[in-house]
Amino acid sequence: MTHGAKSLIIITAGDRTPARPYEAAIEHAGGVPRTITPSQGTLALPADATALVLAGGASVEPARYASPVEDGVTVKLDLERDRLEWAMLDQALDRGLPVLAICRGLQMVNVYFGGELHQDLTRTPYTVNHRPDASRTEVTHTVTAKGGRLGELFSPDQFGVNSIHKQGVKLLAEGLDATVYSEDGLVEGLEHTEHRILAVQWHPEELIHTSPESRALFADLIGKATPR
Repeated sequence: MTHGAKSLIIITAGDRTPARPYEAAIEHAGGVPRTITPSQGTLALPADATALVLAGGASVEPARYASPVEDGVTVKLDLERDRLEWAMLDQALDRGLPVLAICRGLQMVNVYFGGELHQDLTRTPYTVNHRPDASRTEVTHTVTAKGGRLGELFSPDQFGVNSIHKQGVKLLAEGLDATVYSEDGLVEGLEHTEHRILAVQWHPEELIHTSPESRALFADLIGKATPR
């Protein structure tokens, strides 16, 4: 490792995904970020990586959870990114690395383990506007942590988050625990019962300077990833 005592944190993102907020959040927590996108042409997780972050972005291909695109629903897909992140998750789990999954990342984790997604939350009974006309740094609704590692990280257990998504968990995959919920009952945070995976539906990288909960997520990741 050529990063001194600091941890190399790999971020997977789309070619059009602004990666800098994720990189800045990792740097703020004391890690060294490196972003990998589909156009780089690699599916290999670097040998010196100590953790993986799945960033936000396009929708996960519905075929990966055995569903067609629903009639009347518009989804932006990135099939090469799906392929990249599937491979990265395979390798991260094989090596026992910690994973932090954000927004689309949470959805990818759920699908990876066999779960399903709502393709358009406006067609569901959920009442919160999960994709409001607001800035990425604006808190728009509250969530509540109910146990698990996420419950340990967040104090108080109810706090405000931003919201920039139109899809969400429909069927929770086996092996995952939902431990954070929005006001309307939508899953906003989950974790794996065996692997070191935490996932949140909001964008903590955008709230790093205003939200102690967001800082706690990245500090926890770096703490798990730091070489000893």
